[in-house]
Amino acid sequence: MGGRGRHVAALASIVAGVLALPAGARAVVVKDNLYGVKAMSASEAWAVGNFGSIYHTTDAGKTWEARASGTKVPLFAVDFADAEHGWIVGKSSTILATADGGKTWKPEKSAIPPEKHLFNLKVIDARTVWVVGDWGAIATTRDGGATWEDRSLGDDVVLYAVSFPDAQHGFIAGEFGTLLATADGGRSWRKQEVGTEKTLFGVSFSTPEKGWVVGIDGLILRTRDGGQTWEVQHGAMELGSVEELGFLETLKNPGLYDVRVVGQYGVVVGDTGNLMTTADGGETWTARELPEEERLVWLRGVSLLPGGSAGFAVGARGFRAAIDHGQIVLPANGRRAAAGP
Repeated sequence: MGGRGRHVAALASIVAGVLALPAGARAVVVKDNLYGVKAMSASEAWAVGNFGSIYHTTDAGKTWEARASGTKVPLFAVDFADAEHGWIVGKSSTILATADGGKTWKPEKSAIPPEKHLFNLKVIDARTVWVVGDWGAIATTRDGGATWEDRSLGDDVVLYAVSFPDAQHGFIAGEFGTLLATADGGRSWRKQEVGTEKTLFGVSFSTPEKGWVVGIDGLILRTRDGGQTWEVQHGAMELGSVEELGFLETLKNPGLYDVRVVGQYGVVVGDTGNLMTTADGGETWTARELPEEERLVWLRGVSLLPGGSAGFAVGARGFRAAIDHGQIVLPANGRRAAAGP
């Protein structure tokens, strides 16, 4: 993998030994590192993380139940087509699927070799799913997971995120400023110039024209023309070392790992408790200050409902929060994250 795999190695280092929780549909204290989340309603969500952990809440995150995954590998992302059909991806090309609303999860035969990890996915409908990951890994199913087709790139580039604003238009983001786009439902993909070689960890298009990507050094870029041109909303396009940027400046611009924008609402999450929200359709972003004990926790995944007013975010050491009209509602006493300076 060499130097090109540095971000994979960094992500793998996050997969640290924390408390494994017993499987089964019963309430548990969540302490695992969580990597992905899917909001089903304002009160219901699924989250996945370390040691094959799958969690489900139906009370807006006040309590969570563990569900059996049948694996101990880290799971990185989860998505659903509807209340019954969902998929999860993870380490070693793992793909899990449910057709009974998450009561049971079963492995599917991946078209990607197990040497590659799958970092993200997008479920288009109950028959169509796209997954992305290590070394240019791209795969899709068009028959509900019965068979998977390998659509991987020839390039040694790690792909971290995928977004489809509709069934025909899709975008994949990854290492070295990579952004791929399709306008024909994935039959063909073309590379689009973003203007940076920085790694992009997250991508979200709310329409085929309006989209955002996030990445290292606090980078947030926005396009209004389907990725033809991009503008910087946060961070800088240029690559720079810690020595060039300054240590304090680097701390102020930690890596950003995920972004979701739906309607007027949006959320960005990243390293060192970095969490930003928008309530004006992504025109401006407001930093949200977490309680002191959670300010060094990395946040990895976010999901918003259609309309954008509700959702969930997850991260390290079992971090999870509900999202209510752009406000971050933390568990336990329902306290809200304050707007930063």
